[in-house]
Amino acid sequence: MNFNESTTCNNNYLPKLILDLEEYIQSELQDSAFYEELSAIAPTGISSELLLEFSDDEKIHAESLQTIYSKLKGRSYTPKPLLPVQINDFTQALIQRIEVETRDYKKYGKHYLDAPTNDLQDLFFSIRDIEAQHAMRIPILLEDLRDRVK
Repeated sequence: MNFNESTTCNNNYLPKLILDLEEYIQSELQDSAFYEELSAIAPTGISSELLLEFSDDEKIHAESLQTIYSKLKGRSYTPKPLLPVQINDFTQALIQRIEVETRDYKKYGKHYLDAPTNDLQDLFFSIRDIEAQHAMRIPILLEDLRDRVK
């Protein structure tokens, strides 16, 4: 990844990006842990597998963001301890995740549009795309739950 003075100094993009990356790495790791816990209480094996796939995706996002952070700072970001995951209701947790995934889709989409390099654009586009997939696939899990109740 190459940054030159004109791309990094434009609107102080780089300092804000570094702070955002710290937040995003932490958030993606927390999301991964959430999906892992949610998979443990999933009512079906298919639901559990899909949620574990989401967890893996979020972990990969954190790793990709960590790679960019390391290239920019010359060292890795040390994440804070994750918050304990508390899930009171499986269905409500899924519904809330649609909102979270949609918000992440927007957040990474904005970074995609603002990114000064193709490498960053590719990274943010890829993460944005997977967040959208999660938001679109969660209703499938909700529909499966409704079908089981009938």
